[in-house]
Formats: sequence, C-alpha cells, structure tokens
Amino acid sequence: MRSLLIGSTSVIGQAIAARLAMLGEVRTSGRREADFPFDLERSDNPPFDGGHFDTVVLVAAAFGGTSSEALIKAEQVNAVGTLRACELAAQSGARHLILVSSVFAGFNADDPHYNIYSLSKRHSEELAQLFCKQREIALTILRPSQVYDAAGACRKHQGLLYLIAETARAGKTVQLYGNNDAQRNYLFLDDLAEIVKRVAQRTVVGRFDCVHPHSPRLSEIAEAAFAACARSADIHFLRDKPDIADMPAMQADAQLHQAIDYWPATDIRTGLQLMQAHQEAQQ
Repeated sequence: MRSLLIGSTSVIGQAIAARLAMLGEVRTSGRREADFPFDLERSDNPPFDGGHFDTVVLVAAAFGGTSSEALIKAEQVNAVGTLRACELAAQSGARHLILVSSVFAGFNADDPHYNIYSLSKRHSEELAQLFCKQREIALTILRPSQVYDAAGACRKHQGLLYLIAETARAGKTVQLYGNNDAQRNYLFLDDLAEIVKRVAQRTVVGRFDCVHPHSPRLSEIAEAAFAACARSADIHFLRDKPDIADMPAMQADAQLHQAIDYWPATDIRTGLQLMQAHQEAQQ
C-alpha cells in the first residue's frame, strides 16, 4: 500500500505516518518538511507529480479563534482546504480518502464548546462527502475526541489534562472550578494512529466517532494522576468559581471497532501512568 499524508508535521500526523509505514511506503504533502509542496490555503498549488497513491490521509487543520481573521482562516483551511485535499487525492489516483475530523464537528450550536472549529470541520466533512461521491472515491471520516500522549506533545490543545497531571506530580492540590465534576473523553495518540492504520488497511468506509469507551469525570482523572505518581489524592472544588461544562455525551462506535478488530487499548489511568513513566525517564 502506498499512502500520502497531508499534515505530517503535526503530532497526530507524525504518529499516523509511523503506523501507515507498517503497510508500505508513506509520502507526505504540506507547506514544509514534506515530499510534495501543498498548502490548504492556496489555490495555486503546483500540479501534483508524486505518482499513484492508494490512500490519502488528511490530518491538517486550523483550530480557529474569535476574530474575523481567525474565522476566515478556519473556513479556508478546514473547509475549502479539504476540497483542495480531495482534488489532490483525485490527481494521485487514490481510491480511498481518510479525513481525520473531530467530535467537535457533531456539536450543536447551543453547546458551550461549539465554535468555528466545530462549524468548519462539519463543512469539511460535508464537502468531502460531496466530492468523493462525485468522483467515486471511498471516504472515511473519523471524529476523534481529545487526543493526548505520554510525552506531552499534545499539551497545546489539552492543557487541562496535562495541568492536572503536573499538579499531582508536584504533590499539590488539584483545584477544580465550580460544582460540576465535568465529564471528558480522552483518546490516547497511539490508539488513534492504530485505528487509522487499520481503517486504511481494510478500507473501512463511513463516518465514525473515534472515542474511548469510558468518559471519566475530572475528579477521576485527578485521582488517576495522583495514583500514577504514588501520591494520595488531594482534590478540592472551588465552589465559588464558574462551573466547568461537560462535553456532550460520547459513545464508542461498535461498528467501527468491529470492522477493524480493535478497540482503544489505553484508558485514562494507563495513559497517566505512561505520562508519569515518561517524566521519570527524562530525569
């Protein structure tokens, strides 16, 4: 199998590339450090001359913000950029496109976590579905939950999780805002990479939520963080602070995991143990 990865400089992209390499040659396309130059924001990308690929995987994304410029960029990268990636897949002769989206694409407008990332990723999915149907390209849309890793490379987007781990490691009190013990869903990076590899290997088609079967509360995460460093749990809710909102309910997609014969292997306790082991190895 010959795979082309768009977005290989990202943490998720690098992990997926390493797993896809188990199936055959992997080449990359992107703005920098890539085999083939390609920019999701540009309409004047050079013609693709990389030859034939069996599978194209798109992991690049813009996370947006609240300014007008950030809103526009999110749509340009996530929505219009996906169309450009689809065209690149067609030029390469690929018969399978895997779009790594996000559970945020399924959030409703009245959800407290809904933002331009949610909206632009939904547009991304819809445009990919339209294009691939017209070109008869098999399409897989994966919607991962919040992705984390042992080394802390995912900290930029999962600051709360890493802050809890670091606070527990330092032997300090984990302080949680408000009265709501908020629910989260975290997917370990290695699990996501393995899922993408198996989806590519078996050409599993469809749209799937890609989440861990268990959604822990913040207090459970904190308890696991203290346990990982062999400390007694010290957790305090700041009742006078605003509540932290729950994430919408998430459920692992049995159809996906049965099709690839794999379920996420790393729960939050194991993941935090791996984070602690990595920290100890660095000392």
